[in-house]
Amino acid sequence: MDKFEATDEDIGASDYRAYFDSMCLRVWHLAGKDRTYKIVKVSRFTSEMASGGKREIKKQPKLILENSKGVLVPLPLLLNKTNAATIAQLYGTNTAQWAGKLITLYPTTTSVGGAEKDCIRIKNQDPSKVKRASKGSKPAAHEPPPVDDIYEPGADLDEPPIGELETDTVQ
Repeated sequence: MDKFEATDEDIGASDYRAYFDSMCLRVWHLAGKDRTYKIVKVSRFTSEMASGGKREIKKQPKLILENSKGVLVPLPLLLNKTNAATIAQLYGTNTAQWAGKLITLYPTTTSVGGAEKDCIRIKNQDPSKVKRASKGSKPAAHEPPPVDDIYEPGADLDEPPIGELETDTVQ
């Protein structure tokens, strides 16, 4: 007979989606805040899905990120075309030049099939060029507030919903 073991843990997540398995960074991991990270590595992520007799191959850029303390973010960020284009506007289309650059992620929503869906977007500004306010002072009206760039462990990461990634269809 096979053995079954289970564990019970309180991860302290504020979003129910954090309790499910994940393979990439998702909007709920931002905990409603902007987060600035350094790009450590860019590679291509390829996944295959079979559904209803069709096979789909999905290819997209995968970023390995680290926080301001040099700690790797436990899950990669898989880029959609919008976020990849934003980074390209900031740092050029040569992905080899992205390593070492900073990006700021922020939670927002987008319309998918007529429904509003939570998503991660990347600010179209170089965080290294944003002036930060000194402790205890308020930012000037034209300056964005300082970015909270420390990844909060304990928030679970979920997989991209089926059908919401950029795809190459293979028949």
